[in-house]
Amino acid sequence: MEKVKIVENILPNNILNYVYQVIINEPIWTLSTKSQNTEFTIAGSNLFDKHRNINTKSNSQILASMIYMCIKDKVDFLTNDIHRIHIGAKANLQDDNLHIDSIENCYTVLFYLNPYWNKEWGGETIVGNEKIQYKPNRALIYDSKILHGGMGPKSPHLRTYINYVVGKNNL
Repeated sequence: MEKVKIVENILPNNILNYVYQVIINEPIWTLSTKSQNTEFTIAGSNLFDKHRNINTKSNSQILASMIYMCIKDKVDFLTNDIHRIHIGAKANLQDDNLHIDSIENCYTVLFYLNPYWNKEWGGETIVGNEKIQYKPNRALIYDSKILHGGMGPKSPHLRTYINYVVGKNNL
């Protein structure tokens, strides 16, 4: 696999719109001021984390799991070993500090949830030295040990995503 695998058009547009509305409107979002080196709030929630025994069994978790299976259908090396499902949203100027998702033998799968996005709004993801445009219905797959981070949008719109950490095949 190259450093970042990009998979486009995961869901039909009408399904993406539906999923976005359900997830955005579900009461699972948590606001936190614990963002690294910033006073801004970060919106997000862990829907599932097998190591921390989190399993919300929410509609969002079910839909996020189904989205992962759609991504997995298009990528032959992904496994069913989901370690974590996290949803998140970034507001204007909420850039991540570069970080890793796991020290284990895992992939990060990042799904862009917004059904509509204007390229001028930014919201790119940095993976290693690569800057990848935020584009609706796109998934990025990369080794969880690679430094990465999401950039906040340059608009009043939230940049929403689903972040999965999944185990690699141990062949």
